[in-house]
Amino acid sequence: MSKQTAPNKPSVKRVHVSSSSGDEVFGTDLAQIHNLLASIQEQLKSVVTRTNLDESLRISLENIRSDICKEIKAEISVEITELKTTLSEEKEKVQALVLERDQLKSEMLSLATNQQRMENGIKDSIKLGNRNEQYSRKKNIKVLGVIEKDGENLRADFKKISFEYAGVRLNDTQIVAIHRLPSNNIDYPRPIIVKLLQSDVKIALMRKRQKFKVKGILLFEDITKRNTQLINRLKNHNSIDSAWVFNGSVHAKTYQDERLSFDLFDNITDKVNLHRTNQHD
Repeated sequence: MSKQTAPNKPSVKRVHVSSSSGDEVFGTDLAQIHNLLASIQEQLKSVVTRTNLDESLRISLENIRSDICKEIKAEISVEITELKTTLSEEKEKVQALVLERDQLKSEMLSLATNQQRMENGIKDSIKLGNRNEQYSRKKNIKVLGVIEKDGENLRADFKKISFEYAGVRLNDTQIVAIHRLPSNNIDYPRPIIVKLLQSDVKIALMRKRQKFKVKGILLFEDITKRNTQLINRLKNHNSIDSAWVFNGSVHAKTYQDERLSFDLFDNITDKVNLHRTNQHD
């Protein structure tokens, strides 16, 4: 049996490393690492941290808000200034209008006062004219119911009926004037106006007018148109029983037997109430 040869083992080279050379390499590495860390540290100094970023953002927002507030305040200040100017102008206009209103109010008050004074003056003039007119008729009698005749002598006829109906004898001088009044009633004799010389003669005739009435002849006071309207107003009032003219004035009697005199523009209700108030006082 043949003898097998063993395979060859690889040769191992033994390297000898000196300790001094290893220390130099390790020192160099440490220096490089140190330099690298220093470089990184320097670079990190320029890197913004989150805290710094938040603070920077906060400051930026504060600056933006401040700028916006300043702009808004500036705009509001301008608008307020313009508004103040407008309000001042409007205030002046309002003051001018108030002054104009007060002037107009004063003028209107003055006009109303003058108008009232004029109305009172007109009323006084009307009352005075009516009073004078009524006084001028003081001795007059209005006669109704005397039949009209052709060629009539009213003076003689009135003297005759006065004596026959009332027993009052009249002479020609006591009858100042006598005539008929116009009338639209063709079915009734026109009224007669008798103007007497003396009031006592008129009073004597008026006291006996009931005797004339039974003969179909009516005697009335010769009343002005305005006093006639006043008497009608009195007779239509719910407090007045009767009304008449005596001695140039209008008088009335209430249902409570109160006697009052009235003028043209009197308020009937007010005058009656005032009379009763004064009576109670």
